[in-house]
Amino acid sequence: MSENPTVLNSVRQALALARIGVNADNRGDYAVAIHNYREASNLLNASEDLSTLNDEHYKTMIEKSKQYLDRADMLEQLLQGQQGGTSSTKENFTFVEEIPIVSSGFLDPIPAFPSYKPFWLMRVLSKTIKSGAYLTPRLYIPKSIWQQTGCKFTAVETKIKSLEVLQECLQNLKKLHIQHTPPQQSDQQQQQQHHHSSLPFDKNNIETVSKETDSFCSQLDIIQNSLHFHLSFIPEIKIEKVNEKGWANKMKKFGNSLAKGAVRLAPSSKLEGQDYIGLLNSVFEESQFLESWMNCCESIGHSSLSNRLRRVGEFFSVVICSFVMKDFTILLERYMRKSLQTFMTINKFK
Repeated sequence: MSENPTVLNSVRQALALARIGVNADNRGDYAVAIHNYREASNLLNASEDLSTLNDEHYKTMIEKSKQYLDRADMLEQLLQGQQGGTSSTKENFTFVEEIPIVSSGFLDPIPAFPSYKPFWLMRVLSKTIKSGAYLTPRLYIPKSIWQQTGCKFTAVETKIKSLEVLQECLQNLKKLHIQHTPPQQSDQQQQQQHHHSSLPFDKNNIETVSKETDSFCSQLDIIQNSLHFHLSFIPEIKIEKVNEKGWANKMKKFGNSLAKGAVRLAPSSKLEGQDYIGLLNSVFEESQFLESWMNCCESIGHSSLSNRLRRVGEFFSVVICSFVMKDFTILLERYMRKSLQTFMTINKFK
């Protein structure tokens, strides 16, 4: 089934309401449970786009809607019995969160090769930043998690500067990422050049691509070492001395400036937080072309370029994804803590 944002959003909201209802149900707060069960049922039953679902998905959503409604009716009768003075025993209701049927297949499978995994993770994280998405089949991440302010990130200024330089490096390398449209040819010519035309760069210019990729890797080494100075969990790279011209000289100055900077651990301002998350998403998106390069270089057997691109994948894994996931954990824990505090505050007034 194709993705339907309206139906998927209804399912997410219904599951969230149902979980609140179950928590209230289990602690005996039946009025709250009834309200949330009915709201969840209405969301699943009243979507205007249910006609787009196939019979199996439609039946599943209707059954789940009926389950919530039946439980609400049962609790209402129980509540009326308690108010009338009749004794009754609390009946526990176990709610098991299921994978929403309408979300099946939305997650790309995790790549088998380590070099490809960081690009998969960055794609998923980018979706959570822009619109909210499932990080795993059972874990939905709303975009509001990334929009929090006042979070304490280590060396956030250094990360921002590093991401800015990395984005510029990616944009320069991406200039070689060209989609070729082959001219009209005979069937034999098309068969001979099919593999050539499918490459994401000009095969005749592969030496230039290889040279620019080498330069890009050198820049990644400098960025990695600069971040290692502030973030000890990032491994240090031994850099060989090179002729310092152009980008090499510029990157050396950048590395020196970061190394002299102070580590900052303080609540980020709203503007700074937006800059950091915005840059993260830009780097996530800008880097995706490298995955197609890795795939094509392995298929044409260019071992030297393949090795350099594997180094690129390693950088995104041990550097970018490493510190991003640590910061994401901070955001997630803070979001859950504040959500729980809000829930407890509301519950005091019921």
